[in-house]
Amino acid sequence: MKKIIYILLTGIVFIGLSSCKKFLNVTPIDNLSGNNFWKSENDVEAFTNALYAKLRLKLTSEGNYLNNAADLRCSNATVGNIPNMNAFIANDIRVANLANTTSNSVASTYFRRINNWKDWYDIIQNSNIMVQEVGNMDAGLISETKKKTYVAEAVFLRNLCYFYMVRLYGDIPYYTNAYNEKPLPRLDQVQVMKNAIADLMAVKNDLPVRYEDQSKNGNRAMRGGAIGLLMHMNMWASSFAKDDKKPYYETTIALANELATYTEYSLIKPFTIENNKKLFKGGTSEVLFEIISNTNYGEGIPYRAYSSGMFSHYPFKGNISRTSSNGFFQAAYMQKLFPQGEPDLRRDVWLETYDLGTTAFQLKKYSNTFVTGTDFSIENDDNMVIFRLPDMLLLAAEAANNLSDDATAVNFANIVRDRAGKTPLNSTGTTLAYDIYLERTRELFLEGQYYYDLVRTRRIFPGGSLSEIKPSTTISPADFNNGAWTWSIDAAALDNNPYMTLNNYWR
Repeated sequence: MKKIIYILLTGIVFIGLSSCKKFLNVTPIDNLSGNNFWKSENDVEAFTNALYAKLRLKLTSEGNYLNNAADLRCSNATVGNIPNMNAFIANDIRVANLANTTSNSVASTYFRRINNWKDWYDIIQNSNIMVQEVGNMDAGLISETKKKTYVAEAVFLRNLCYFYMVRLYGDIPYYTNAYNEKPLPRLDQVQVMKNAIADLMAVKNDLPVRYEDQSKNGNRAMRGGAIGLLMHMNMWASSFAKDDKKPYYETTIALANELATYTEYSLIKPFTIENNKKLFKGGTSEVLFEIISNTNYGEGIPYRAYSSGMFSHYPFKGNISRTSSNGFFQAAYMQKLFPQGEPDLRRDVWLETYDLGTTAFQLKKYSNTFVTGTDFSIENDDNMVIFRLPDMLLLAAEAANNLSDDATAVNFANIVRDRAGKTPLNSTGTTLAYDIYLERTRELFLEGQYYYDLVRTRRIFPGGSLSEIKPSTTISPADFNNGAWTWSIDAAALDNNPYMTLNNYWR
């Protein structure tokens, strides 16, 4: 009975396995349980697709716009026409969780479901089930190679969820057993990351470097995506570890060096408007993991899930009469980030009227568009990138700098700068650390990494040189230690769990 109950929790499963309509062509899973399931590779593929669908829903559905949350929190942005958004930007998480507000408020349309971690645990629980059930399938039903790949995909997905949750909530309950019913306390986030790192390291080589089926590349777990997740988990753990941080940095560099051995992964060059469109349309050699969008097949991602929903206007967003954006970034911030007079192809390709501090601000990074209606309304049709190669190169640069190996750090960082047409770095020490942070802020601009980098590097703290770029809102070390950097947790987490606690800073 337990198996039937938990399999029913998956909610949806896919019939079609083709590249088209594979995310929204769904049917209830109620006929796929008990003795009628886990009998063929098709069953496993269907269950796997259902897991990716749940992840996609968590990252792109109303109230779950996690990329925007990370790009805006404590940022130097100003946003109009969206009630409470600027309060959220100033780190007021309470306004993000309001439920009874107008339909266009930050609470009801952008972030109100982020404090509910049940969706993450649904994916984790069903990933655990998949690991067990696929592992127990008879040899005649599925090849050993396919079995290992599917298990590794499930392990990747559960650890991706743990990574997202640790960055949101800090300490969280952790388990890998299938059909878990036991109430659990929150586990120290560093230990969660240690467990997740060991879990994924054990199976990452069972994932393909690339799939023979091109339609799976990028949007299904690949070895490069697993390496990217492992690098991020190591760097996050190092940030909060109270013991020796050196092993995390060394592992991050070793993973980056392994990634470099796979010729299947490379930066798209040259950096042009057309190649930028290809990059964010998906399936390229640069992307390690992404959420796909295809408006032609009814699989579009809501425009609010993209930063371009606030920072773009016609012809990249809105209709033909929309000539101003809802938001902009402060002029002084953008002038330091992308200074005029210094070469930077990213500025040239991604931005227009960007350093005036006005709603003329135009983000062109997400430039794949879909035109609907007689008023030429424009919708995004870009994939949502979770991990791509420059992110990993700059994490490795950061790790090397933390080990005082500045020569290696510069080498990693300059690969990214070279593609952008920037002059090579030759700085050292703390100056290089800031240069690497600045490069991450440029390269990953409005890709859902900004706030997490602030927290991880403690650049969220007050202080620093007047010449450095800073967040608009800082968090004192005392408030940071009390949880001001975290997200709130819905009180429903306390239900039937006497061991559970919430993030008291936001209560």
